[in-house]
Amino acid sequence: MPNHFTSIGFPIHDESSYRHYAELALEYGARFDTPGGGYVRWRAGEGAELWVQLDGGTRAVGMAPHFASRVRRRVAVTRVVRRPDESALEGALHAWANPAGDDPESGDYPFVFDLPDFDRVAALALPATAELQLAAFAHQLEVHASDEAFDRSQASEMKFAPESFIPSGLFTPGEGAVEPPRAEAIFAGHVRESALRTNPVSGLTFQWARVHTLGGELDLVADPELAPAGIPVGGVVHGSFWLSGRLPDVTPVERPKRAAWQWVSRA
Repeated sequence: MPNHFTSIGFPIHDESSYRHYAELALEYGARFDTPGGGYVRWRAGEGAELWVQLDGGTRAVGMAPHFASRVRRRVAVTRVVRRPDESALEGALHAWANPAGDDPESGDYPFVFDLPDFDRVAALALPATAELQLAAFAHQLEVHASDEAFDRSQASEMKFAPESFIPSGLFTPGEGAVEPPRAEAIFAGHVRESALRTNPVSGLTFQWARVHTLGGELDLVADPELAPAGIPVGGVVHGSFWLSGRLPDVTPVERPKRAAWQWVSRA
């Protein structure tokens, strides 16, 4: 089944394959120390990245995927989002897209995105205006050849605009429920560029598109199973997504690799 790893061409479906690619990342990636431990960033190629979380010693304790590119959007980061089931190396940021003037609590909409290198930026002075590189990993995806085709596909009276963004991760699941927001969104956007990319490590393909939606541009990646006919330039994409982002202006300091790593099982 499609997942966040297959969205960038890594066939990770179980503990064995997870550990296999984590060990490759530890072998070939670059290490960065942070206050809570550190990360190893493996640039596998074609934008596909794996970030392994380190406890500060020789133990690897988790791994997250990311897609990297030069696509940027302006945001105002307003607060840190922590979840009770996550370690100090995991977390998210709350931000406003395309903030208006000097007011950080303004813009097109608020949203939340996860970071593969969260501990590197967790102590930033907030609020702060920044350039964000945002990747949307498709959970569900519709592809339409034109605005007209997208409009015809919507049966309800209330229709999405071809460039629209709903920060669904901010919605609480029920009345009175309190839980941290999720890095999820439902959006539609125009396709500026697209390609069927091949992960150089696995040889598996994945769909990529540069999409302009309300609030700016982002990268969309998807398991080919979700878009078997491809993503046409000039068309409209619409779906639900997990959001992974980085603040590229925060430059990490690379450290020497450890001679040996000890992997901590996720089970």
